[in-house]
Amino acid sequence: MGIALADRALIPDRTAIGEADAAGFEPGVVASGTPPSPRAADSRARVLGAAVRCVARFGISKTTVDDVAREARLSRATLYRLFPGGRDEIVETMVAAEIGAYFGSLAARLEGVEDFEERIVVAMTAAAAELVGHRALGFVLAHEPELVLPHVSFAQFDRVLEVASRFFAPYLAGLLAPEDARRVGEWVTRLVLSHVACPADSLDEASSGTTASSISDSDGEPFSFHPEPMSPERARWLVRTFVMPGIRALTAASSSAGLQPTTQSPSAVTV
Repeated sequence: MGIALADRALIPDRTAIGEADAAGFEPGVVASGTPPSPRAADSRARVLGAAVRCVARFGISKTTVDDVAREARLSRATLYRLFPGGRDEIVETMVAAEIGAYFGSLAARLEGVEDFEERIVVAMTAAAAELVGHRALGFVLAHEPELVLPHVSFAQFDRVLEVASRFFAPYLAGLLAPEDARRVGEWVTRLVLSHVACPADSLDEASSGTTASSISDSDGEPFSFHPEPMSPERARWLVRTFVMPGIRALTAASSSAGLQPTTQSPSAVTV
């Protein structure tokens, strides 16, 4: 579909900011520009919601402008007035909006969580749940993986890690220096995505201290992409096993080097 999933960030009012602005994105900052009228904004949101539902049923390749117009109960002419670029513009805007909604939901879940370890656990469970529960993303991954995987693989994956770690870093402030907070944000992101992408049986065996002997089922066929929600218990095990030891090493290194972590309050940062 020609869209890098991590190339845009969106704030909760669904005003897109471009990649250049995303590089300096600060939670809670509204992009400049003249907003659309309330009626037009409502109609655009209606179209985007309809597009998500269509993709969840048909996939991206088979979703047409007519499908979206029928689902939104709008005429083709109205739809093209709202999105002059037609289907491509609708899909691109829909992806940006869903990314923004994703990060907005995570920010809401993290609000008011004061305990440092618990904040990471909540972030991981919420992030995994949002991914697993997204019906449109699930359909595309199951039936059109070639439209998503190139944008979250190899060099493109660095962009995903950059956006996610930048979002999460402020919630680690106070204990870690800014660069260390971003590194931990990347660790957390890798753990969440690894969990979502792995078969459940492999994760169960890993958490119990055993090693999976195969990634194939009884018929010898590879597992399909089958994400499951991350339980708080599993998230806490991952955090205590992989994240907290790394954080202790980073803080020890900073202390020995005479560096002082930031004192910014993570609970004051919102999206």
